[in-house]
Amino acid sequence: MKNRPLAVMCLVFLVIRCLVFWAGAKWEFPPEVLRMDGEKICVSGRIFKREQREKGPTWYLRAGDRAYIIYSSEWSDYRIGNTIIVTGTFHLFERASNPGTFDSRSYYQNQNIYGMIFPESIKVTDNTIQYGKEWIASLRERWKKELLDRMGDEGAVLSGILLGDKSALDPEVKELYQKNGIAHLLAVSGLHVSFIGLLIYRTMRKAGVPFSGSAALGILVLLPYAVMTGFSVSARRAVYMYFIRMGAEVTGRVYDLLTSLVVSAAVIVGTAPLSVFDPGFLLSFGAIFAIWGGEELRIRLEELKEKERKKEKTPGIKRKKTIRQKLLWAAYPGLCIQLLTFPVLLSSYYEFPLYSVLVNIWVIPMMSVVMGAGLLGSICCLVLPPLADVILWISKAVLMFYEWNCRIMLKLPFARIVTGKPDTIQILLYLFLLMLVYLLFRKGKGKSGMSALIFALTLLLGPWSQYYGELKVTMIDVGQGDGILIRMPGGLDCLVDGGSTSEEMLAKYTLEPFLESKRIRMLDYVLISHGDTDHISGIQEMLERQDVGVGIRTLVLPEQHLWDEGLENLARTAKRAGTKVRTMKAGEAIRDRAGTELSCLGPSEEYGGEPGNEASMILKLSSGKFSMLFTGDLEGAGEEDFLQGESGSGTYTVLKVPHHGSDGAATEAFLEQNNARYALISAGKDNPYGHPGEKLLKRLETCGIQTFCTKEDGAITLLVKGETMTIRKFLE
Repeated sequence: MKNRPLAVMCLVFLVIRCLVFWAGAKWEFPPEVLRMDGEKICVSGRIFKREQREKGPTWYLRAGDRAYIIYSSEWSDYRIGNTIIVTGTFHLFERASNPGTFDSRSYYQNQNIYGMIFPESIKVTDNTIQYGKEWIASLRERWKKELLDRMGDEGAVLSGILLGDKSALDPEVKELYQKNGIAHLLAVSGLHVSFIGLLIYRTMRKAGVPFSGSAALGILVLLPYAVMTGFSVSARRAVYMYFIRMGAEVTGRVYDLLTSLVVSAAVIVGTAPLSVFDPGFLLSFGAIFAIWGGEELRIRLEELKEKERKKEKTPGIKRKKTIRQKLLWAAYPGLCIQLLTFPVLLSSYYEFPLYSVLVNIWVIPMMSVVMGAGLLGSICCLVLPPLADVILWISKAVLMFYEWNCRIMLKLPFARIVTGKPDTIQILLYLFLLMLVYLLFRKGKGKSGMSALIFALTLLLGPWSQYYGELKVTMIDVGQGDGILIRMPGGLDCLVDGGSTSEEMLAKYTLEPFLESKRIRMLDYVLISHGDTDHISGIQEMLERQDVGVGIRTLVLPEQHLWDEGLENLARTAKRAGTKVRTMKAGEAIRDRAGTELSCLGPSEEYGGEPGNEASMILKLSSGKFSMLFTGDLEGAGEEDFLQGESGSGTYTVLKVPHHGSDGAATEAFLEQNNARYALISAGKDNPYGHPGEKLLKRLETCGIQTFCTKEDGAITLLVKGETMTIRKFLE
């Protein structure tokens, strides 16, 4: 760094800026904003951005130092630059209430967006239009429509690649790209922006245009394009680095990639310090730094080889590279990027595609074809429409190959390696060891470097954050529904129920991210208490998504005469998915090698009631002195049947309160016969049933039972080790 004074200065600035920000940062919104949640408000501000989404138009409003998103179901002709007064209901974005799930509030807070407004009325007070931004927004909308009309589903993919607009993209295709490690293609990254800028610059230079004119034209095209695509962190990084590169070209100075990268980071963090928490920032800057470091290392290794040849007195001999060596060097840049950005990817997705480096070897070079044909075809839409379809078909063919390739790769063995979310200490030690690997290779100690690399990967990917030998029970916040994970000391992973009536796509957005963050790729048992939607919807979805989600080995249902239509459909889906289906009756149990037991207490064989809540399967979890009673939606005749049976009385450490804490659940007779120290309730925020009911809470309080509810606490985890139990709330 001694020859890079500007880079050193910017690094010092970055450190000081981050320290000053963290010392005085307020990670939560102001109290008055938190109190506004769910209230009717009136806000005046200027529209600075608009988008057309699947559910309707969206406007971004800036009011002073705050920004809001306005959602509407009807299109109105509001322009960028208009000043408006909005009256409507304000809502904060949802916080993550489970480990592993996406935190919308943090995501938007990093962009200084405070929340969303559902308008009742909008009044324009100033018709001023920012014509530049308005023209760019209109161009983006027309461009997207043209791609969709001419290319269909692949047009939605190309729209995401070229315009950063993924609103029309099929969620299944998006997930396929993610699971194969090529999701970066769908984001308008620095690669895309740089491609546009350098294409313009090099074309102009070949045409004989001077340096300054070529650079200026590149900037005139590049900057509006970056703004049109959303001006993400990675796009900003590419724009700033392009400016610096063009400055070096015009002035005849040597362009230094590292200095350019550090200066760009200083500009972005200086103006938006929360950017350092954006995975896009870490991935974008990490990828470019990895490319720089990898190239420096490659040059150093070539120098060391040349020294060896001189020692052997054969400096003039040049050996042809073998196919193996060519493949290695082709994969080398991608491998460098993968190694450095590994912690970010694992912290975001909790898994990595084993073959992603190989896939990127042919996918990334083909992106120039996709983008080149996409841009040329888009231009032809304006000047030569008949030719546009032919050129855009080239992009379509490549994108169809991408999708086919993704589906094939997922069928290969070990295509997805679920690692869970690494701890901070794991990440820091991995990065330290990665730096040691780099230094060892630079000194020519390849064997030591490779050993250190293997150790670093083992440290990062190892299950060190898992508490084997301990019992962990987590009541997942699934909204208005039930879902409880049991991790037994002997290694069995069981899920009791998994459904919701308030959360759509529960498996994809809640259950699977939570399970994968805990390093669970396959559940040993999923036990279903009864067939109501709020207990099975997520399980139904999981069974249909086993190739890309979390697998289920065995589905355990109540006895078949208690099945309703929901359980019958679930059993059929499980069999089609290759999941074993078995029933469980009172007296049967699942045991792990450490002696933990999950036994069935009811319904009894004498129970003759109808399927549904009253026929809920009742389970007891036992491990040493710890015990927990699982009750599904038990009530009415089912509760009477249970209380009259041999297992109807007991003392438990924890009670899973029946029926989401409704007033009719856990009657006085039930609580008298089944004592517990703690009670867990699964209920959704703002649910229409008023769960948990005041009468139920009063009964629990009278019995001296301490109560926890997902409605306020988020996911609730019980950690049992020996005779000690710890209760952790995700939302403290």
